[in-house]
Amino acid sequence: MTIALLGVGADSTNSSPTPPVYSDNRFEYIPIPESKGPEGTTEKRTFGNSELRNQDASMADYLDYIKPTEDDSEKFTGDRLAKWPLHYDPNFEALTYGESTSRGSYTQVIRSLSEDDVVAFYTGLSGENTSYTHRYIIGYFTVDDIIDFQNLKRDGEKVKFSDLPTDEQHNLIEQYSENAHAKRFEASGAIADNDGLVIVDGKEPGGLLDKAFRISQHSGGGHHYLTDELQQNLSPEQGGNPEKNAYLGGFKQAHKLDISLDRFREIVE
Repeated sequence: MTIALLGVGADSTNSSPTPPVYSDNRFEYIPIPESKGPEGTTEKRTFGNSELRNQDASMADYLDYIKPTEDDSEKFTGDRLAKWPLHYDPNFEALTYGESTSRGSYTQVIRSLSEDDVVAFYTGLSGENTSYTHRYIIGYFTVDDIIDFQNLKRDGEKVKFSDLPTDEQHNLIEQYSENAHAKRFEASGAIADNDGLVIVDGKEPGGLLDKAFRISQHSGGGHHYLTDELQQNLSPEQGGNPEKNAYLGGFKQAHKLDISLDRFREIVE
């Protein structure tokens, strides 16, 4: 089987401060801000109405600002921050995750998955007892189906989402209505450029972990790599520099792990 290890969550490109990990490895999962705001999604969860798991406070209380796009866009604070919708992806309650071909290395890995493979998610967290923002696995779920919007099957033929009649488009989106990208479509009527969307429809076992599992070692300059022990135990597919462990960012990279779900759960849980 294959486990896809994918980077998610709020980080320094879109918000501040970095989400916290506590001394007992409890943590806060803070999604990224929805890029086009309230007009670009039907998502009702906002930074102001979404509570932290381990503090009596909202995500908006914790954050100083959000920056919804990665260019030189405005930083939002205060009431505007509180009312801004989350791009709640992955959704660990509904076990769904989506990615667009703007992150081609991610969709390439996701398209290679099959039923009963696994998607695991890591993010950057900041702790009081660490000098750097390290990478932590925060959750996972099992793959039930992969829906590639550039490669849908209809009557034995392969078609794109945009080739479907409007009613079929809405029926398909409705099947995955808890997915953050489906909520974008519901608001705008548009899918990712050139139908470049892939959705992972998940099933149990899976969910958000109770405690984060640290996977990174820091090499200076904001760069993180898989630890030596986990390089051996998680067996990532070789890529990049063969003399170094799997690269976790800077920008978070996607990886494929050659390990069973039972062994993965034994390690991270």
